[in-house]
Amino acid sequence: MPKTQEQNMTIREAKKKSIMDAALLLFAEDGYTHTSINRITQQAGISQGLLYSYFKNKEDLLYQILDAGVQTIPDCFHPAMTMEDFVTGIEEMLDRITENIDFFKLYTIISVQPKVTQNLGLMMNEMNEYSGYYYDIINLFRRHFGEQQALQEFLLFSVILKGFSVISVFGDQQKVFPVDTLKESVMNYIRERYRSIRN
Repeated sequence: MPKTQEQNMTIREAKKKSIMDAALLLFAEDGYTHTSINRITQQAGISQGLLYSYFKNKEDLLYQILDAGVQTIPDCFHPAMTMEDFVTGIEEMLDRITENIDFFKLYTIISVQPKVTQNLGLMMNEMNEYSGYYYDIINLFRRHFGEQQALQEFLLFSVILKGFSVISVFGDQQKVFPVDTLKESVMNYIRERYRSIRN
């Protein structure tokens, strides 16, 4: 019995996702530069021709993986947030990082490869700002701490988030700092630091 257009679309989307998943795994483990199209097709169990029917080239494949990853980042910070919203948002971010280890490993690796980030341009700018949350958090800190301390608080927050990301996504460090213990320690510190501020 012939498949409907909707069934064909579902099959196509599933195949595209399996290619992206295979590439994400290889990019995260071996790096973007060292992963060939041939290795991706072997990992996905498909022909190169099929891959090129979904993606223009390896850069397009990476771009689409990063774009899909950006969509998984929770929209937990906003202009009208309270300090309590901010603390809750941090916990959501930490959960999302640990749920998407391969994606954040890839992002961490890509972010320190200038040649790759230059080629990706706008996408990396969007990734680096997590859809503009920088401004919302700095403005929250300005309201509570003033201009000078707002920057210091934001830098501290950035170091904590990036440090958590690196330790979470690279397996060797997890032996020393289990992710659950690390998350609990980070959240205890954040809650205590902002305990007296609720709005």
